[in-house]
Amino acid sequence: MNEKELKIFIGNKIREYRKQMKMTQKELGDRAGVKHNTIATYEKGHSSPDQNVIFLLAQALDRPVDDFFPNHREEKYLNQLPELTNANLDFEELLFLNEIIEKTLSLEGEERARFLESIKFTVEYYKKMNGN
Repeated sequence: MNEKELKIFIGNKIREYRKQMKMTQKELGDRAGVKHNTIATYEKGHSSPDQNVIFLLAQALDRPVDDFFPNHREEKYLNQLPELTNANLDFEELLFLNEIIEKTLSLEGEERARFLESIKFTVEYYKKMNGN
């Protein structure tokens, strides 16, 4: 994973955890001691927080610092990016597809079946609406 990809990954995690906590960028910035527009640049992957700020963000979002970095499974998937980028997908789309896979793998039985059924419904609806 290169530096740009890591910035985007960290930014997506900041956004994800902030939204889970139902916080605005301003509220998170106030809790972490940074400006809300700084939070926005982190979330967009234009810059990344330094070590001290990542600890403050983790504390404000009630998360361990490790949650802001790729784990081994994510890193393995992200190492496939050169092959997948030839498929004309951007990094955020790849992360989204990975999230679907990870969510599917985390569910079992009826819950997994319902989750996959909702995805199938969405794909079938798209096909129907676009004549595919």
